[in-house]
Amino acid sequence: MPLNLIDIGCNLTSQRLYHDRDLIIADAHAAGVHTQILTGTDPDSNQRALELANQYSELYATAGHHPHHANEWQPHSHRAALQALAKAPRVVAVGEMGLDYNRNFATPANQRRCFEDQLAIAATVDKPIFLHERDAYDDFISILADALPELTGAVWHCFTGNQAQLERAIELGLYIGITGWVCDPKRGEDLRRIVAYIPDDRLMLETDAPYLTPKNLQPTPRTNEPQYLTYVLDTVAECREQSREHVANITTANAQRFFNLNESNEHSG
Repeated sequence: MPLNLIDIGCNLTSQRLYHDRDLIIADAHAAGVHTQILTGTDPDSNQRALELANQYSELYATAGHHPHHANEWQPHSHRAALQALAKAPRVVAVGEMGLDYNRNFATPANQRRCFEDQLAIAATVDKPIFLHERDAYDDFISILADALPELTGAVWHCFTGNQAQLERAIELGLYIGITGWVCDPKRGEDLRRIVAYIPDDRLMLETDAPYLTPKNLQPTPRTNEPQYLTYVLDTVAECREQSREHVANITTANAQRFFNLNESNEHSG
């Protein structure tokens, strides 16, 4: 049976992918990846992701402000612009948003303010959120838990946490996005051990292309692409002791439901 996969996190606006987008989309189709959700991380990528989503029927977009850029966040101007952009029909989530204390490209205080502002935006536009967390779990989950009652849904993008963090996320109703991290023999060992704990109705797949190329792809290319989502699929299916067809079906159904990928936002151009 042919695959019908949805890559819920692809950075097609990256300079490493953007200029080859027609070929990348075609190669993804050939591999069974028929829909991509392009991640917005700052004003420029938000606008470009939406332009691509309006141009290609198989593409959708998110709009957000990554914690790496939180020092540039202007609560009035950026908030107003993001809120307007998030209302676009082809924007299906607010984010990438969250906290990253691993690299601290922005101060933790600015990250928290930027995160809280975007959570408020998501509540007003009635769109789910696309989350990022690294080495900031306690603050992240505290801020998020307070906001969740007002939100339509949340997915923890590129989850790499431990079992206790996963169980708390599931308890709070979060969806979990799994990337090629799970395919890394060393870094992905813990994730492979716990990925089976994700309920069938909360699991989604993503490449985070051009990053996190699956290490079970040999030789491993320098640049990840949506077509390589099948390698994530195979590893996840093996770890969960489920068929690749089952995992493909549930993750696609979950993405369609979570991002509301229905006839109302079919491409009209």
